[in-house]
Amino acid sequence: MKRIIKLVTVIILIILSSSTNCQAHHGGEASINGPGIAGPIITIPARTLPKKKFFISTGINYINANEFTNAELINLAKRGEHVHDTRHFFTPSLSFGYGITDDLFIGVNIPYVFKYDIRTSFNNKAIELGNSIGIGDITFLSIYRFLKNETNDLNAAIVSGIKIPSGVRRIKDDQGILFEADDQPATGSWDPLVGLAISKGFKDFALDANGLYKFSTEGTQNTIVGDIANFNIAISHRVKNKYLKNVFIKNIKNNKLKWDLIFEANGIWSEKPKFRFDLALRHINIRDDNHGGLLIYLTPGIRLNINDSWISNLAVSLPTIENLNGRQRAPSVRLIFAITKIF
Repeated sequence: MKRIIKLVTVIILIILSSSTNCQAHHGGEASINGPGIAGPIITIPARTLPKKKFFISTGINYINANEFTNAELINLAKRGEHVHDTRHFFTPSLSFGYGITDDLFIGVNIPYVFKYDIRTSFNNKAIELGNSIGIGDITFLSIYRFLKNETNDLNAAIVSGIKIPSGVRRIKDDQGILFEADDQPATGSWDPLVGLAISKGFKDFALDANGLYKFSTEGTQNTIVGDIANFNIAISHRVKNKYLKNVFIKNIKNNKLKWDLIFEANGIWSEKPKFRFDLALRHINIRDDNHGGLLIYLTPGIRLNINDSWISNLAVSLPTIENLNGRQRAPSVRLIFAITKIF
């Protein structure tokens, strides 16, 4: 069992995030994801990568957003409200991870961001702005386990990291005008992250929870896109029941398959962006009231482990609680998929 735990935990950072910039007009979709022991796909577990273990992973994070109609955008523009609307967020990413010790893990994530069909309301019109596409900011993350109680199968860890201004942030729209900072693939800011993760194993399932806070600093276009808080809880189960075993195949051409069933609740809170304007000798800060807020997903998922060497995850997130600021449309669905190779 311990061997299984170690081999499964090497995928702690399969998909760090769609992008660590705040897509605030949909409640802050960006998040740090981190699958771990026998289950969590978004929740970061406290179980760390074994010493000298390494993985490489490719993941996809897709969000399909509900959108305003052209008529709704025009009506908002007539009322003097500046609203952005993005139909699709699609982010493939590449992640690497290495276990420095049995209690200290480091990882890095490189996202490539596709924001399709961006629209806005301006001058009593609904304007099609086009797509914003490019490499996102790179995120480095570490997990240090400070508690390991084998008797009770209880672990606790400190999660920390930083997002660096390494991505594209000068994309122009179809009108030849620079996209606003929160619509760029990257924010151009140095954003530290800190959080806590707790994992508890039981006889037939595992329970994991984590909280992670990202402090947003000023980046491109004198903009602070806003802090982001992620809070998650997950329950996972390794398929052993004889009835479930008839549904999930155990062997394919001498390849041993293991299956995990997952259910998570994932919360994301994001702050309103703040824009700084320099006017003569004065600095004027303006908050965007149509960005940020709280969004909570319910996420069922599944993991396939092949020969303790190849691991794949699939999860579907459905927004359940929405408390978004101002005029916004919440996502209709979020899909997460990843494949990892263990070395």
